[in-house]
Amino acid sequence: MVLQIELVPRSAWGSSLSKLLKPSDWAKIRKLAIKDQNLTCYSCGEKFTSLDAHEVWNFDEKQRLQKLVGIIGVCKACHNTIHFGRAQKIGTDKEAIQQFLKVNECDLMDFEMHKMEAASKFFSLSKIANWELDVSWLHERLKYPVDELTLPAGVITK
Repeated sequence: MVLQIELVPRSAWGSSLSKLLKPSDWAKIRKLAIKDQNLTCYSCGEKFTSLDAHEVWNFDEKQRLQKLVGIIGVCKACHNTIHFGRAQKIGTDKEAIQQFLKVNECDLMDFEMHKMEAASKFFSLSKIANWELDVSWLHERLKYPVDELTLPAGVITK
């Protein structure tokens, strides 16, 4: 599946870069991360006048580590689908389902199976109360000067 639901563990809510960083720092990182996409959505492949920056995280249960592994540019419809839990809360879940079906060229049964797998992963990961945060991708891949960022104590930057 090209377009997937990513349900962030409840215990990691609020630990996104867009929330942790000063708006000016996030704007610089966002622009740098998606500049090579030429305003083309990473998920659906369509061209747009602007893209949302979606943070891609890997959650390692054994190490209790939330590691940034990328920032991708996605259109609003695909971003809504990725954050399906939020879409349900704000009433845009029908649109999210339609986008999922269209982009993945699948049927409703495929969507329901994927949603159940995402929910299962969400509940498993949400059992971990505290995640260590690793944003070293900013330094390693973007070559961003992470020493200039104001981050909470204990965040891995290099």
